[in-house]
Amino acid sequence: RHFKQLTIHCEFPPERICTPPPLTQHKVFPRDADSSAPDITQQIPSAVQSPVTCISRGGYNLQVTLGWPVADYDETRSFVVHLAHEYLSTNRSWKKQNQSHLRVVYSEAVKRYPILDRYEDCWVVGDMLRMFLKNSSSR
Repeated sequence: RHFKQLTIHCEFPPERICTPPPLTQHKVFPRDADSSAPDITQQIPSAVQSPVTCISRGGYNLQVTLGWPVADYDETRSFVVHLAHEYLSTNRSWKKQNQSHLRVVYSEAVKRYPILDRYEDCWVVGDMLRMFLKNSSSR
């Protein structure tokens, strides 16, 4: 037997060039653009005047007091620690730090995370630095 060769002729429309949308996992969303956050026009005062982390002596847990998501708190804290390594003497306590260097750390932290400016005298950064310097200077 001999079979005829089968050929099919099809024409397809040309492909459209389209660029995919940017992946959201690679985009950094600003913290102050969160629509679920309440509109705060006044600064948030320090909730507790006692020392941070000294819970047995009336202190408090900073992460619980702020009520931030764990990922946001950890990211902010790690950036503040990075700034402390860069600008401060980590073998000295909080009181022995150069004030101009502390101001640089505060301003850099607020520049990166504008939500920190909502807290009166930027006490969140101060408490994070106190915790870190207390632990690093005692080593």
